[in-house]
Amino acid sequence: MIKELFMLGWKNIIHRKLRSWLTVLGVVIGIAAIVSLITIGNGLENAIVEQFSVLGADRIRIVPEGLTGPPVGVPGLTEDDVETVAGTLGVDYAGGLLMSTSPIEYNNQETFLFVKAIDGGLAEEDKIDVKVKIAEGEWFRKGERGVIVIGDALAKNTFDKDIRLRNSILLEGEKYRVIGILEPIGDQSIDKIIYLPLDDARDLYNKPDEVNTIFAAVEEGRELKDVAAKIEKDLERDRNDDNFVVFTPDSILNQLNSILTVVQFILAGIAGISLFVGGIGIMNSMYTSVLERTRQIGVMKAVGANRYHILMIFILEAGFIGLIGGILGSILGTIMAFSVQGVAALAGFSLLKIVILWDVIFFGLVFAFVVGIISGILPAYRASTLSPIESLRYE
Repeated sequence: MIKELFMLGWKNIIHRKLRSWLTVLGVVIGIAAIVSLITIGNGLENAIVEQFSVLGADRIRIVPEGLTGPPVGVPGLTEDDVETVAGTLGVDYAGGLLMSTSPIEYNNQETFLFVKAIDGGLAEEDKIDVKVKIAEGEWFRKGERGVIVIGDALAKNTFDKDIRLRNSILLEGEKYRVIGILEPIGDQSIDKIIYLPLDDARDLYNKPDEVNTIFAAVEEGRELKDVAAKIEKDLERDRNDDNFVVFTPDSILNQLNSILTVVQFILAGIAGISLFVGGIGIMNSMYTSVLERTRQIGVMKAVGANRYHILMIFILEAGFIGLIGGILGSILGTIMAFSVQGVAALAGFSLLKIVILWDVIFFGLVFAFVVGIISGILPAYRASTLSPIESLRYE
């Protein structure tokens, strides 16, 4: 009996092709939005985690208080603060970064790029602020001047002509020789960066003592949070103020994930509204179907069909409409998510990796089927309560 009910519901959908597809469209849009948003959100979360692995899980960062963006040209920290952090119990090494956005000229072309200056002694020992390796050449050494290390995208994708080792570029009108090119990591903020010796940057930007950010690596076996608390205490004592913020990777990651969760929730709510509209479309279509098939309902009741059979026919039909919309929506949502990954890769953000979330797709199918069934309950109930005699007389 159940098989016959399924087949009858399916035949009724096939019979009303245009109306069925228009009804399915509302569900497709809602499910596609839900699947794509959750999938993209998961990809962004994975990208954030991967990015933090590049930034270093054992790195603590100190920035001036009130910072709302990249610490470019923001005063507030000095070399004395760097020495305080380096001398804190549990800190393996620490360094200050002087950062700016500067005009870069190469091959008679000019652009503005992010410049980061670091102590040559730390760079020589590969103790920089991020975990990225040299692909070609080497880091500058302590006391070395007039040289730079650049990101992979800057070397290959910024100017018409590739930048190679021993080529020179103009930075703020001064000539610097390229001695190293970094490995690509898929993040334009690093792949297009310029590292130069801190001594050069102090002369170039006329900042003899300032740093914008301090980074500190924690000794093996030490708790990151404990060392961060000690740094904060030592800095407050030596500076006699608390005009700074100490960040650990966990705290930054938690903040970003919280923001991402809120954004996903809002977008999923918008997608839910689309699905709700789709459910209303199913209900409307089923009510119309009941009116069109009133005489057919009377015939079925006359030959022995009871209220349960009529009820199940229309509920399953509505469920089928929802399920078809769920299948098509899941496919469309997955395609949309992979399209976003492709666009992001073309824009230089290759960290976004989309993975098919089968549990989300399964949820989407079940949810669409349930929405269809719920939307079909009232029309199905109306159909089941029709009088056989009145139904047979209906024209």
